[in-house]
Amino acid sequence: MLLQEKMKSISFSQSEKTIIDFILNKQEAIESYSINDIAHQTYTSASTLIRIAHKLGFKGWTQMKQAFLNEVKYLQKNFKNINANQPFSATDSIHDIASKIFQTKNESLLDTLSLLQQEQIKKAIKIMQAKTNIKFFALANIVFLGEEFVYKLRHIDKNASTYPIQNTMYQEALLSSNNDCAIILSYSGESPELLHIAELLSQKQVPVIAITSIGNNRLEKLADITLHITTRENSYTKIAGFSSLESASFILDILYSTYFSLDYQNNFATKVNLSKLTEKRRLDNTILNDDNNFTL
Repeated sequence: MLLQEKMKSISFSQSEKTIIDFILNKQEAIESYSINDIAHQTYTSASTLIRIAHKLGFKGWTQMKQAFLNEVKYLQKNFKNINANQPFSATDSIHDIASKIFQTKNESLLDTLSLLQQEQIKKAIKIMQAKTNIKFFALANIVFLGEEFVYKLRHIDKNASTYPIQNTMYQEALLSSNNDCAIILSYSGESPELLHIAELLSQKQVPVIAITSIGNNRLEKLADITLHITTRENSYTKIAGFSSLESASFILDILYSTYFSLDYQNNFATKVNLSKLTEKRRLDNTILNDDNNFTL
């Protein structure tokens, strides 16, 4: 959940609400205000601002202020002329709808790229490389992204699994060991089932790579590494997860491709040879037909 959404959803006292309204109204201009400036402008106290920060999950005002400013700067980039929640209207033609979905997905990729931290990717890949098994956890339709990710990894001889059944997820978390690492994908970062799995994995000292939205969510706090996806969609009031799904798929493709590149030639040979042995089909299309004399 975005910090600004969280500010609107939590129950605050009247004096706290006055401060929240002031901050939301000022947006990036809040950078020039000290804690005492805001207290003076809102006829409140510095202690009230610190109390707000604690309610929002921060250690103090300075940390909250920086998180707020980072979010404001992020929201001002990309998605200038498109609404991720309702990218098209009832009166749009087929061509208009297609164009707007394309724009939504394109903006999502640009947005995700702007959030990408190479050091976090490197750390995630180091964990994936060090562990024998990669366990992928997600809910509902997000499981399909995990299945595709696992499919790719298994085709380069990396042991990976995902679990479409909830009870199986809990069992796999409990049965995990030092040989395993986990990837948990959750847009909100607040799904109770996935938070419980993250807690179980933490107890088993299994490293967790979280893929989640920006903002102050509980999954990020439980994870060892966090990779952020574009955060433009509301939880419920949207046509579909066009933006978040595109972003999450992009992150998984980056993880797979970066892992692949660690041993590029062997992985490529393994993938191609496995495909030749298992994917028997007649190809009349000359574009699809590979050279039978494969060399690397």
